[in-house]
Amino acid sequence: LFKIMNKKDSIKKYYYNVVPAHNYNGTLSYCSEINLKFGSIVTIDLRKKIVLGCIVKRLLKKPEGNFKIKSILAHSPYYFLDKKIIDFFIWFSNYNICSLGASLKLILLNADILKTEHDNYFKINKNYKLKLTNKQILFLKLINNHILTEQILISKENYRKSFINNLVKKNIIIKKQKIKSAIFNIRKEKFNLNKLTDHQEKIYTGILHNLNNKNFKPMYLDGTTGSGKTEVYFKIIKYFLERKKQVLVLIPEIALSTQWVSRFEKAFNFKPNIWNSGIRKSEKRLIWQSAIKGETMIAVGARSSIFLPFSNLGLIIVDEENDISYKQEDQLIYNARDMAIVKSKINQSNIILVSATPSIETYYNYITNKYSYKNLYKRFGVAKSPKIKVINMKNNNKFFSQELIDILESKLKRKKQVLVLINRRGYAPIKICIKCGRKKHCKYCDVNLVYHKNKKLMICHHCGYSEQLSTNCSYCHKENTIISLGFGIEKVTEELKSKLKNYRMVSLSSDSINNANFTETLKKIENGSINLIIGTQIISKGFNFLKLNSVFILDFDCWFYSTDIRTNEKIFQLTQQVSGRTSRDKETGEVYIQTYDKNNYLLKALIANDRESFYKNELSFRRTSNLPPYTKLIAIILLGKEIAIVRRVSENIKNYLETHKNLTVLGPIPAPIEYIRKEYRYRILIKTNQPFLAQNIIRKHDFNKLCIKSVKIKVDVDPLSFF
Repeated sequence: LFKIMNKKDSIKKYYYNVVPAHNYNGTLSYCSEINLKFGSIVTIDLRKKIVLGCIVKRLLKKPEGNFKIKSILAHSPYYFLDKKIIDFFIWFSNYNICSLGASLKLILLNADILKTEHDNYFKINKNYKLKLTNKQILFLKLINNHILTEQILISKENYRKSFINNLVKKNIIIKKQKIKSAIFNIRKEKFNLNKLTDHQEKIYTGILHNLNNKNFKPMYLDGTTGSGKTEVYFKIIKYFLERKKQVLVLIPEIALSTQWVSRFEKAFNFKPNIWNSGIRKSEKRLIWQSAIKGETMIAVGARSSIFLPFSNLGLIIVDEENDISYKQEDQLIYNARDMAIVKSKINQSNIILVSATPSIETYYNYITNKYSYKNLYKRFGVAKSPKIKVINMKNNNKFFSQELIDILESKLKRKKQVLVLINRRGYAPIKICIKCGRKKHCKYCDVNLVYHKNKKLMICHHCGYSEQLSTNCSYCHKENTIISLGFGIEKVTEELKSKLKNYRMVSLSSDSINNANFTETLKKIENGSINLIIGTQIISKGFNFLKLNSVFILDFDCWFYSTDIRTNEKIFQLTQQVSGRTSRDKETGEVYIQTYDKNNYLLKALIANDRESFYKNELSFRRTSNLPPYTKLIAIILLGKEIAIVRRVSENIKNYLETHKNLTVLGPIPAPIEYIRKEYRYRILIKTNQPFLAQNIIRKHDFNKLCIKSVKIKVDVDPLSFF
């Protein structure tokens, strides 16, 4: 794992600046009797705690000062962080206003990733003189063309261990050892990609031409859902793998990657390296080590995969680039899509952003020529764009109109597969007392508890607190006075089961998406054995249901009740994405939207399929309001148990920020959800037109000096949510 340092005194000592992989903002000086190079991964003693670190500077002489310089305890003889990796985590720290050590910790996860294991592989003994059988000749040809481990030769190539050992015994082949890697079985002769249409081939050729110019300008691959964007970028991945480069594919939610991985395996005949928090330590270690050694590989993952230490990165694909799941909202706050763009620039690698509904920022960047642009405007095969129809809910006080039920039943009778979208988890969002009017609230947050009938619990969707359902009011102490208001996916499912008893249906939300039966459920949807899918917005993310014919959106009007400046953008994207799940076969799909406001301008843009008009109107609103992408936003969130102290600290920070020109400071005000996890929350919003100005000002002044220990500060650069 590590080479332990010689503890004997030495005349010659070397001095280094080391960044500890710990929440420490800066470098510390350490010494060693060994001449270590820039980027060496070391273990150090930090405040009596043994942590990993990275050498970021070699010092010419002993640092001056009256302090003891500790010795580096050990170093890794195999692995080093190259300059590109170090530049990335330093930039990440500066941009997102987090400590250098916390940024490095995202790369150097723990000491376990540095452990080395070995694999057996084989070389041909060029001096062998025995006559070979046909099977032996084929085996030698195979190992001559590919470095295949003993395990792969046995499990994948179907050679018996006794057959291999016999060749070793006869000295025809020589057994060797190599540090274990994540992949040895990328075989380009086994690639089996679908043939592209003429239009797809033209787009692929154009992308390749741009990539070969080596200006490393980000590219946006546009195209309506069902146009074959994945098929095109699969061929681009093939291009880079054949040139022995590393490829990273970002997917918004790795739990939803089942279909993507299945399509990849079918096309390439090997499984990509899946990177997420759920994989085993041994898998994580092999993927990390293959990345840092520069071995040909493809990794697919969610946000955290951007911190893999690639040393030979050729291509990054960001699929569904508009998805807000790329933004990490807790602990270290960052946007993985934006960090991927920076990573590609630092690595001088290519990046392709993919979406049928781009984020406003991506749209703005390609119309202003900051990004290259390719458009797959034709849907694959005979598929046509879906028709969007409105169901007027005026004078209707139920969540299902009779018109919707009639259309839905008609579709199911004709054996069409349909999706009902309801963007609320649980059974009922509100439980209220009909006597005193008090709602069931979370103990630790200023939000209502959501009733989940399946679990027989009322649950807080912010902190996870739950309690048993009771029909008695805990405030006025009346019995049997608690009723449900509103409806969630569980209630919709219950109602549809009572109205449509003869059809097979399934309910999918983030509460069910990770269960053990999810893969089996997907297969049933794909083969058409499930007629009716009831889902939250998670079902809109990247699924490819070829038999799906119609979508019914129930709670369209409720989506607008938000303080978010991106509300219209998110609604447009979600509706477009879920519409795109239909029309994968010959028959034109249909999308039915229940609404009380049929004159909504956003609805009109959706019905007309007028994406350009929507984006231009939204950009015009953003420009007039001085909002992104025309300005920079940074949110400062203060949290503490005493509201008066939180308010006072907020005012101190605001007063400090207002002394700087070119900053507009809004607030402080209580957050829309003021109380979460037993803490009060205040928000300050900074607006500026100068990149990095606010970060530099915030870094220059240690806000902790304006604080007391009981108040925590979170900084959110480029906020996507404002709760």
